[in-house]
Amino acid sequence: MAPIVNFWNDSPHFRGASWKITSFLCFAAINGIVRYLSQTAELVGQTPLPAYEVAFFQNLFGLIFLVPWVLQNGPNSLKTHFPALQICRITLSAIGVVLWYSALAYMPLAQAVTLMFLGPLITAVGARLFLKEHIGKERGMAIIIGFFGGAIVSHTSFTTGVLSFVSLLPVLAATCFSGATLMIRRLAKVDSPQLITTYLLFFMAPALFLPTLFYGHFPAPWQWPWLLMMGGIAASAHFCLSKAYASAEISYLIPYGFTKWFASALIGVVAFVEIPSFWTCLGAFIIMGAIISLSYAEARRRVFSYQ
Repeated sequence: MAPIVNFWNDSPHFRGASWKITSFLCFAAINGIVRYLSQTAELVGQTPLPAYEVAFFQNLFGLIFLVPWVLQNGPNSLKTHFPALQICRITLSAIGVVLWYSALAYMPLAQAVTLMFLGPLITAVGARLFLKEHIGKERGMAIIIGFFGGAIVSHTSFTTGVLSFVSLLPVLAATCFSGATLMIRRLAKVDSPQLITTYLLFFMAPALFLPTLFYGHFPAPWQWPWLLMMGGIAASAHFCLSKAYASAEISYLIPYGFTKWFASALIGVVAFVEIPSFWTCLGAFIIMGAIISLSYAEARRRVFSYQ
C-alpha cells in the first residue's frame, strides 16, 4: 500500500489525469440523467422539467453533500481570496449549465458532447480577438480543422432546419465552461477544491431559484430520486475537477476530457438506443485531434516564450 501512496503523492500529472477522468465520468452520468428525465416525461405525457429547474435542484441537492465539510471546518472555511472571480465563474457556469441541459433535451448525447468540444477552439479564437494573443500557423490550422469537424457533426441538424438553433446551444455552453475553467485554474492556486465546489453549488442555486419559482413546476414523485442523485454526482464531479486543476496544467489535462464523449456515447447506446452516426464519430475524432494539436502547440509556445 505504501508504494502506491508514494507514487500517488509523487505523480501530480497522474493524479490530475485520474481526477479529470473521474470528473468527466460523473459529468457523463449527469448527461444521461438529464436526457432520461426529458424523454421519460414525454413518454408519460408530462412536460419535461425546464433546464434551469433541473440545474437548480441539482445544485441544491449537491450542496447537501458538502454541508458536513462546512460544519467540520467552520465559517472561516468559506473565505475566498477572489470573491469577484468566484462570482464571474458562477455566472458563466450557471448560464452554461442552462444552455447545456437545454441541448441535451433535444439532441443525442454523442452529438451534443461533440459540439461542446469546440470550447477550447473558441477560447483560442477569443484570446486572439480580445487579448491580441498570437495564434501562429500551427495553432491556426488546428482551429480550422476543429471547426471543420464541428461542421461535419452539425450538418445533419442544419440541413433539416429543425435543430439548427439547438445545434448552437452546446457551442455556447462550451464557451461559458471554457471561461469558467480558466478561472478555476486561477482559484485553485489559493482556494481548496472543497471551497471552489461549495461556492459553485451554494451560489448557483439562488441564481437559478427565481426562474424556477416563477416559471418552473413541481417535480413528479418519480423525478425526485434522480434529482437527488444528480446532486451527489455533481458535487463529486466538481470536486474531482478542482482537484485535477490543482494537480496539473490545463493543457496537459485537456485530452483526458474526451472520456466524457466515450462515456456519453456508451450511455446513449445502452440507455436510449442512440447509435452515433458515422458523421458524428468522424467529426468527434477530428475535433479531438485538433484539440490535442492545439494544446501541444500551446505548450510548445509557452516553453519557447520562457527561453
